[in-house]
Amino acid sequence: MKNYLIPALCLSLFVLNGCSLFDDLIASSTPTKTKMEGVWEVTAAYDDEGKWILDSISSFITLIDLQKDNSVISTAGPMFMYIVYGKSRFNKIMSTIDQVFDYAEANFFTNGEWNAGSGNTDYFTVEIKLKLPGQKSLTSLLEAMGINSKALGLDQTIYHKFMGVKVSFEEDSDLKMIWDFDFNTSAEYNIKNEELKYVLWEGVSARNFTRCKFVLTKRVKGFTEIIRDTRN
Repeated sequence: MKNYLIPALCLSLFVLNGCSLFDDLIASSTPTKTKMEGVWEVTAAYDDEGKWILDSISSFITLIDLQKDNSVISTAGPMFMYIVYGKSRFNKIMSTIDQVFDYAEANFFTNGEWNAGSGNTDYFTVEIKLKLPGQKSLTSLLEAMGINSKALGLDQTIYHKFMGVKVSFEEDSDLKMIWDFDFNTSAEYNIKNEELKYVLWEGVSARNFTRCKFVLTKRVKGFTEIIRDTRN
């Protein structure tokens, strides 16, 4: 009789735990890039000292749409300017940042590219293109932060690329994503010449970007629908 108890007990445990183990297996096998795709709202933001900065970087909703073709559509211009140019410089333009990045009224957004490779990974790359309506606006912002903008052409875009950004998800949920721009992250800033080749932009050091952490919450509605609702 005892010989049947152990197999029976094992079978019972398998039946009881099989579903959860199977779910965990599926979750762990989902590629990181697939989990990242979709529309996300930045719902928490912290600087390198752990201080709350979400209310400082923008008064408009910060949305990031990570699309399957590796493109990015966002209202994250102020957020990335904070990362690139730092708290002290950013504070100088806080009073005018929302006027320049007028997402609530204008029909322009901050675009870019991203990629997390294949399979499961803890890091990804994101490149945000900073181009504002009218070169004067961009030049004015840079000069207000004390940055020499003379090297910038009359109609240039600055490509801010961050490699090795740490990405993780809240335990037992793919609806909360965390981005860490930490000391494993490296940056590179470029413009492009007439042949669309990268040319290093040295208006500010890519080594001194602000280390930050952002919590992103997944949204069911589409990017344009959320923008429309926010504007209304």
